[in-house]
Amino acid sequence: MSDPLGDFLDREIGEGSFPAGAALVGTAERIALAAVRNADAASLWDLASLTKVLATAPLARLAAGSGLAWDRRVGDYLPDFKRTRFEEIRVRHLATHVSGLPAWRPLYASGFGAEAYRRALAALEPESRPGAAVLYSDLGTLVFGEILESVLSEPLDRAFAREVAGPAGSGAAFGPVADLSRAVPTERGNRFEASLCERLGIRFGGFRAGVIRGEVHDGNAWGRGGVAAHAGLFGTVDDVWRLARSWLSSAGELGDDWTPDLPESRGLFWQRKRGAASAIDAFSDSSIGHTGFTGTSVWLDREAGRIYVLLTNRVHPDVKPIDFNAVRRRFHEVAVALD
Repeated sequence: MSDPLGDFLDREIGEGSFPAGAALVGTAERIALAAVRNADAASLWDLASLTKVLATAPLARLAAGSGLAWDRRVGDYLPDFKRTRFEEIRVRHLATHVSGLPAWRPLYASGFGAEAYRRALAALEPESRPGAAVLYSDLGTLVFGEILESVLSEPLDRAFAREVAGPAGSGAAFGPVADLSRAVPTERGNRFEASLCERLGIRFGGFRAGVIRGEVHDGNAWGRGGVAAHAGLFGTVDDVWRLARSWLSSAGELGDDWTPDLPESRGLFWQRKRGAASAIDAFSDSSIGHTGFTGTSVWLDREAGRIYVLLTNRVHPDVKPIDFNAVRRRFHEVAVALD
């Protein structure tokens, strides 16, 4: 019996792209085809930055009816950010990655927890003026998360469970994972982030040493307690499909092109086809998606009515210097050919 998704996973595992993976093609109504290798259907994957579109984006849509306005200043929501270098940064700048904030800094080096992070974020120096360029920034999403928790008046994980996962029938949740036997392992310690800190000349002695399993891989999400707007979500491939399917028909303004004059097309948290390294030509121009550092991705071709999910632990046991977007493109070529 033909198993094109399973064959794809087998080839990539054989070539060393990742040790375990799950792939799915579906519509809003059903899963058309799925395959899992070196894990099982109940395995929980560290979804990494898919958190931005599967948790933060739907909560932002909810908050838009409770006082969140895309064109207001950051300082209007966070008093600590008033009369600072954030003065001209609007909420939409954070959601479209044009805030000018750096891509990454190890906030945990300044202290653990939400309060320490808020102070560290308020002290950041933007690298460009707002709106000038797309610079993918986890830090900008962390600032947005502070705004979101302020508007919703509760932590992200609690709001997500009640308002998003529950209604979608999805078991996705923020970690840590209670049953470690279900969690797919990621990196052996924080070796990759340790190397980034070394390059920046930042000293930090609290990196994890053993294989990370059931705790979020991302260091900034971990240092905040495992719950953050940019990373922290765990789920099965079915969980991801259940969270993604409503976006096929109801992305609304979050799926629109908010950066039409820039080389990369960005929605509110969602990435669009133009300028996306993981997208393929066969995707329609209205397609939206996102990727995650651990080796995850979700793309929705809204014109074709298709959902494409790839979950892997490509960072286990170490982060390899390969072009993982090329892996994602190969997956998409196989998946589109199934239509």
